[in-house]
Amino acid sequence: MRLGGLISGADTETLISALLELERVRIYRQEEKQEQLEAKQKAWRDVRSALTNIQSKLDQLRFPTLFRSRKVELSDNSVATVTADAGAAQTSYTLQVVKLAQSHVITTQSEAAYKAADEQLGWAGTFDIGTDPNALKTITVEETDTLSSLAAKINAADSGVLAHVVMVSEGKFRLVLTAAKSGSANVIRLENEVPGQPPQGQTYGNLLEDILGLTGANQLVLSEAQDAEIILNGEPYKSSTNTFDNILPGIKITVKKPSGDDVVSMTVSSDIDKIVQVVKDWVNAVNSLQDLLKKLSAYDVEKKTGAALTGESLVRSIQSRMRQFFSTEVAGMPASMKMLSQIGVSTGAYGTADFGKIVVDEEKLREVLQRDPEGVARLFGLNEDGQKGIAVQMNDYIKSLLDSQSGALEVRDKSLSQQIDRIRDTIERIEVQLEQREKVLRLQFARMEEAMARLQGQGNYLALMLLGRSQSQS
Repeated sequence: MRLGGLISGADTETLISALLELERVRIYRQEEKQEQLEAKQKAWRDVRSALTNIQSKLDQLRFPTLFRSRKVELSDNSVATVTADAGAAQTSYTLQVVKLAQSHVITTQSEAAYKAADEQLGWAGTFDIGTDPNALKTITVEETDTLSSLAAKINAADSGVLAHVVMVSEGKFRLVLTAAKSGSANVIRLENEVPGQPPQGQTYGNLLEDILGLTGANQLVLSEAQDAEIILNGEPYKSSTNTFDNILPGIKITVKKPSGDDVVSMTVSSDIDKIVQVVKDWVNAVNSLQDLLKKLSAYDVEKKTGAALTGESLVRSIQSRMRQFFSTEVAGMPASMKMLSQIGVSTGAYGTADFGKIVVDEEKLREVLQRDPEGVARLFGLNEDGQKGIAVQMNDYIKSLLDSQSGALEVRDKSLSQQIDRIRDTIERIEVQLEQREKVLRLQFARMEEAMARLQGQGNYLALMLLGRSQSQS
């Protein structure tokens, strides 16, 4: 327990706290510097994120694949889905879907072949199953097998046939076999049934035809093995699946339902909507970066305070360089397509709401893309002679800023981290000094109280002595 000031009457706790608080100002100053540096570091990391976002948009613009994008329009989208790779021929086709591909599915129609869930087959031996006559798999059956255990053996054999047990009525089940692949060539084959040696006095019946009812007259075909069939531009084509990807180069047709006598028109054309959207997304990302840099470097004249990056020369450098790209001429390009402004991408005019921003004249951009998409691709990407287009130049510039070793943003981030670490070390040292200072102050005040206590004791003794002498004289 501390009894500070008991003798002197001074509030030593308050005095010590006040003295320490005066010295703690050094910590407050360091913490203020730390906050400023951390705010600056966060600001630069926000700039990094904005630049990375621009890079992701440039990834498509740098390569000609985007400008060769294709879209496919159908007069009836319920009949088929059609996709086209970049560069696929732009033309029109007629399409009729005759029938869809089906997988072979069989079961039994014999009630005598229906089994209880735990009913044993009572047959032992082997049989072959599959869809490829040259790769049939042998299934070994035990007398104790049930429909479920037999289905498990068939599924484990990887024969191209899937088996499952289906309930047909209360307590009665049957085995259903389905070809894993569709198409007329994938017919389920059940062959080479070989019974084992039955117990003495017993005989085995026919497993596949009688006990399971999957062959012969007892078989019920739920779905025939069938190829998909279409008529494209008057020519018939077949496929074992509902997908046709080897008829037209770069075009995949997936049929969904028969079209009957109706003829569906199919048109492959340049996907200008996709290209325009990518350009707009890139422009929006650039504008977002400029807005961010403006905000982070702003200065409030009235309050006389700056934002986290006010006065940073790198901010002005990035702002200036990003604007230059939109007025740069690309070497090796024709006079009519040397600059972005010639395809509808330019800086907003002075006096308009878009002044200082990058704007897209969508109508102009679409017109140029319709007329010369390859030229636009070269303006953004690489020319035949190796000259770099705008997207490649901008990507190179951003890469130089973000380089993990020598990039300007990386260098600043490391420098700020080092400064922050030094400030934290300084604060820790001051905290230790203050702890020692507090101990010294408490010791000094304690000694002062002890000294005053001794003086007070001596004073009391002298007073008593004088009082005693005065009384004896009287």
